[in-house]
Parts: sequence; structure tokens; C-alpha cells
Amino acid sequence: MALIDILKGRKREEQRPKRLSKGALKGAKKPAKKRAELKIALPEKKEIREPVKTIQSALASKFILRPHITEQSTFLAKQNVYTFRVSPSANKIIIKKAIKEMCGFEPIKIRIINVPLKKRIVRGKVGIKSGYKKALVYLKESDKIEFI
Repeated sequence: MALIDILKGRKREEQRPKRLSKGALKGAKKPAKKRAELKIALPEKKEIREPVKTIQSALASKFILRPHITEQSTFLAKQNVYTFRVSPSANKIIIKKAIKEMCGFEPIKIRIINVPLKKRIVRGKVGIKSGYKKALVYLKESDKIEFI
């Protein structure tokens, strides 16, 4: 850009806006915040629904096989993330509809994990530990699912 400026006859000082000196910034005072004006925002009380016992519907029983209960899933349940084993042909849309039919409320999001099968050797014979598909269902804070 400097080469073009030289050819056109411009000076560098004309292009740049003037900067303020450091002393000019120090002299300016910021408006003082009054303590009376500041208010702490308290979280609003949210309506909490009672835990819902699951109801079996045709769609839910076909695609949602059972809850996947492990130590990690119990920690996630405290954060309103519930884990289910689902049919291998299930997808996010079908799982969302099944949860809505089964529990009565709509999930925020759904994550699907495919757990692969694993080979195991027992007494010299090769066996297979079957794989499965599981779904993590994220719900609102007011929504709860109770497993018996």
C-alpha cells in the first residue's frame, strides 16, 4: 500500500487518524458505579414436575429396549441426562418420538453411541461379547424420569 501512496502522491499522515497521547487517557475519569444501583439477580423459581413413571407405548417398546444403568449413568441422571439401550435400527428422530410418547415431555437433544462387539477367549474358545446401541437423552431441569 505504501508504494501506491507514493505513486499517487499521498502522505501517510493524511491517511491515519491522530492517536491520543497516553496522558490524555489517564486524565479522563470513568463514571463511578454506585453500590445502591447494583442489584444481584437471583435465579427465578422454576416449576419442577414430579418424576414420571414410564408408560409403554408401541413405538417406545419397539425401539427403546431398556434403561442402561451403570455408575456413570447414575451420575448423568443427576444432570438430567438419561441413558437407554436402543434398537440397532433406531435413530434420533424415532427415539425423540418414543420418549415423548413414553414420558410426555420432549427431550432437548439426543446423542447416540454405537458400542462395538468384542472378541473374548474363554478356556481356549473364541466367543463374542455382543455390541449394542445406546442413546443419551438430555431433558430440561424440570423434567425427571424415575426408574424402578
